[in-house]
Amino acid sequence: MKKILVLFIMSIFLFGIEPIKKITFNGYISKVTFNKNYLIVGLESGNIIIKDFNTLKDIYTIKLPEIHDFMDDLIAMPIYSLDINKNKLLILAGGENSKRELFIFDINIKKLNHIWSSKDTFMKAKFVGNKIFFGYLSDEVSLYDLNLNKFLYKIQVGHYVFSTYKLNENKTLAAIGDESGAIKVLEVKNGKKIAELKGFNKEQTLSLDFKKNFILNASSDKRIAIYNINTKNTELELVAKFLPYGATLSPKADKLAVQYNEKNDIIVYDKYQTKLAILKGHTMALNGINFMSNNKILSFSPAEILIWNLNGKN
Repeated sequence: MKKILVLFIMSIFLFGIEPIKKITFNGYISKVTFNKNYLIVGLESGNIIIKDFNTLKDIYTIKLPEIHDFMDDLIAMPIYSLDINKNKLLILAGGENSKRELFIFDINIKKLNHIWSSKDTFMKAKFVGNKIFFGYLSDEVSLYDLNLNKFLYKIQVGHYVFSTYKLNENKTLAAIGDESGAIKVLEVKNGKKIAELKGFNKEQTLSLDFKKNFILNASSDKRIAIYNINTKNTELELVAKFLPYGATLSPKADKLAVQYNEKNDIIVYDKYQTKLAILKGHTMALNGINFMSNNKILSFSPAEILIWNLNGKN
């Protein structure tokens, strides 16, 4: 049965958790990616900081070139997307005359390779093996083969403005979100649409997650839903008190975490009904939340990265 849950503070049932780590930088945080070895942070200054994820010590700083704005003044290159695959870092950034610049940085040899420039309005890029899956502002997606140096396909997903996408764990499927609030699910290898998930979310998708057969959609009407791609029905429906800029599912898809109020607190829910915890500590609205494991969460705002342990241990 569907459950419509209104998010509100019930301190008698919830316990607050403080972060076990707080990481700040000399500048506002734009994008974050990580794997088990590296924490990588793109700053609004155009610098990209690579940290050892175990020690949190800096390994290297990539300094992207400056570009000219419409007044011909030098400004930092905006970072649209970061992705890590083993020791390779994929960087999608803004170039001169609103072009997009694609780079791949080899962490082992500390070498930045410029792949190409494009006039296309790419907004997000992720590794899929030796290929790259792109999302465009124009609500299109494409798959680019690095070995063949060509696009394998480019398709129109919808007729709205693109918001974001999320790949499933084995990168065979992509969930695409846009201004409509509906989620289109595609096969990554050929762009074939296999499902459209809609009903509860009515406005622009702000945050997406894709774990197992479940897709979490958080939209600008403050609605958060978990859709089952097999049944195309919702498993859970939430109404938040604040724009859910960050929302995520746990690896087992049995928990969700979402920014739920103007104080930038995060609430952790059991997938079905139980409020598990409130995570406090952010000083600005969130840009993203990710489960690192089933009981460990990384969240970030422009001001800081916070890491939480739901078991309360360091």
